[in-house]
Amino acid sequence: MKLVASGPRPPGRLADLRPSHLAELRMRHTRAGNSALIALRVVLRANPDLPMPFRNALFTPLTNPAPSTTAASYSPAEFRAIQRAARSGVRAMVARIRAGEEELKAWRREQEQGFTDSTPQRGEQSRGSVLNHIALVGDIPRSPSSSPRGKGPAKDAWNLFYALFPALSDMAALVVLFQCLTGENLTTICNLTARYSRADASLDGETPVLITRGSKARRGPNKAEMDLAFTAIPEWIQASEGNGESDDYASAFGLYMIAEKLCRRAREFASSNALLVGHSPHRLDTSVNGTGFRPVPHNCMARWEGWTDSDGNPQLVDSRRLRRTFLELHQRPVAQTTDTLANTYLLRDPGSLAANQEVVQHVLEGEVERIQTETVAAVLTKHDIAQAVADVEGVAKRFGITGEKLQSILEGRLDTVATACVDNEHGLVTEPGQPCTASLLLCLGCPNARSEPRHIPIQALMRQQIERRREELTPDRWKQLYGTATEQLDDLLKQ
Repeated sequence: MKLVASGPRPPGRLADLRPSHLAELRMRHTRAGNSALIALRVVLRANPDLPMPFRNALFTPLTNPAPSTTAASYSPAEFRAIQRAARSGVRAMVARIRAGEEELKAWRREQEQGFTDSTPQRGEQSRGSVLNHIALVGDIPRSPSSSPRGKGPAKDAWNLFYALFPALSDMAALVVLFQCLTGENLTTICNLTARYSRADASLDGETPVLITRGSKARRGPNKAEMDLAFTAIPEWIQASEGNGESDDYASAFGLYMIAEKLCRRAREFASSNALLVGHSPHRLDTSVNGTGFRPVPHNCMARWEGWTDSDGNPQLVDSRRLRRTFLELHQRPVAQTTDTLANTYLLRDPGSLAANQEVVQHVLEGEVERIQTETVAAVLTKHDIAQAVADVEGVAKRFGITGEKLQSILEGRLDTVATACVDNEHGLVTEPGQPCTASLLLCLGCPNARSEPRHIPIQALMRQQIERRREELTPDRWKQLYGTATEQLDDLLKQ
């Protein structure tokens, strides 16, 4: 009963129980959920006070739970924490490698101009010469015994090495951020290549885009290949941020270009066209050319230090949960059909239950509001206004108001933009006796509203403005916001 008590409207007595209180247990399709339902049947079977709708829902036959190890999606807060941690790791890698590249360029310029390093200690090499060796050879300087040259510890040599090359842990952070931005499968991201076609913005308002090839292996050999389109952040959003940062870490386009540039040198040593290539000093014999450079492996997320949850505990990342979270947040298919998205991912994801219930509640509330506002405001015609000159009380009685109210309407003293209001203290959305605070669109169907020919130009202008919003919103969103008001305005204008 803890599940029932934790809901938004916990029942205080048996008569308050509804079928919706069992919805979550049934949607789980787990052994534990079925066991809880069976236990409720045993406890409540003989209770005469149990509401019949709840009893029918309780004793509806159960489906056998399907064995599944699918983990629930991350919460929105966890997803944002993962994305921030991955972005911080990528930024640190970019800053480190760019600083190393600048140091190497400065040393090479000095060598071209005839400048020499200050005399190093005997048996040691300067930082610039070590960086130059690493850039040319793809390895740290070694003695014939394969140990790093010089008296400094090997760690210093490897620090200089990773000032020019990304490590596989850096690539793991890139993969995590890629998945947060695209929702693609882990294997699809790891298999990305550096071959792409790019279209920059040629006109104001256009957004740069690049197209590359991707692969989803589990589709089979004949359906695995697909085109991936990555778009950049629109210029107007970049201008509004005003952070002065030239790199785009918020779009798949920007992240792809960062990876393509920073991995070029590693890609050459690995003799690979993979987009994401890193270095690991371990198991050199299994790497390409025995240098330690290799495309990012599919188990790369285990190499990332991970993120920290709200309690300060370090956590690893599950790529399947990341993909599910992206699909739940964006509600659009990614390399799948709409039916697969709805039936395989969203419907079976325990983490989506709260969001689904919220959507159902929103729809029900909207339906109640539609029913409350389905009537159109009473309309006074030109004939009614002309008749009111001779018989105010008679016309007012026909419209359910007093003669004084009718006179105030005709003088424009009760106008609320699109109509006139005859009772501002008994509106649809406020307590009786309080001034109405409803949207002007709700006035169109309020029983307190009265419309006359003087309001027609304003109503026509409102109808035009609502129609223009179609270009700015999705059809469903436009229908949700303006569908009822549009029908009411059409009815008023027809009259």
